Amino acid sequence: MKLSDIDLRLLRVFQAVAEAGGFAKAQGSLGISQPAISAQIAKLEDRLGLRLADRGPQGFALTNEGKAVLAETNDLLSVVDQSAQRLHRIRKAPEKRIRFGVVDCMVTDLNNPLVGSIRNLKDRFTDLKVQIGIFDFLECLTELRADQLDIAIVGIAGDETIPTDLDAIHLYEETSGLYCTPDHPCAQIEDLAVLKQALAQSEISAHSFVFNPIDQDLDPKLLDQSKGVAQDTIELSTYLALSGTHVGLIPDHYAKGWTEIGKLVHIAPDHYSIASQFHALRLRSRQPNPVADAAWRQLQQL
Repeated sequence: MKLSDIDLRLLRVFQAVAEAGGFAKAQGSLGISQPAISAQIAKLEDRLGLRLADRGPQGFALTNEGKAVLAETNDLLSVVDQSAQRLHRIRKAPEKRIRFGVVDCMVTDLNNPLVGSIRNLKDRFTDLKVQIGIFDFLECLTELRADQLDIAIVGIAGDETIPTDLDAIHLYEETSGLYCTPDHPCAQIEDLAVLKQALAQSEISAHSFVFNPIDQDLDPKLLDQSKGVAQDTIELSTYLALSGTHVGLIPDHYAKGWTEIGKLVHIAPDHYSIASQFHALRLRSRQPNPVADAAWRQLQQL
């Protein structure tokens, strides 16, 4: 088995859950809801072909295989983190640099203040080097904690919470809805009860910071990362929706171009909609450099 970025991310989630002693207890450190954590652990179990933990009325407990995997995980991530620290010490950082992390497709949202912030920073600091990395929600948090980012801008929806080791600034709200092709079975249904039944029989693809995009009694058939397709980007969800095979939970601003030319249909927008609150995040314990501090103050002023 060759490790990928997905594997490392799932192993970090598993490590956090094991250290916390359960899914609910790990919510604070991971910043994602209990159902989302459970889904991540299920994906890791599928990739490894093992049951890592028993969870039920008797509480959370690692299986024997889970204990062995945890020992290997601790050793592996310790080596990875130590190597990352050595590489960090080797590199010579530019005197003036700002490192942003963002989730995908934010650039199409006119409410996103990052472009204006970069322009102001470039005017204020000569020879400034701006770095922008595009990650999913969990990767943004990992990169922040590894000192690979100064500021991350992410969307948080539903039961997701901001981890306690991070400072946060609320920036704007983004709405997402359900979209499909005009020939999809869900496209022409007007009766909400019938539509709900049709959605329950459909495959739904949602972006990484939303676990259950509709409601608690409708269980979306989300894609399985272990089959080689990462269900964690807006672009992927849009590809699948445009193919006609899936209903996609897509930000309204991103879907607008396809709805205007008739490639996508917005399904029951008054009923099926979710708002993601976008925040700027930084690690509370780290002393920011002058450029990162200036960027943070600009975002605060918004």
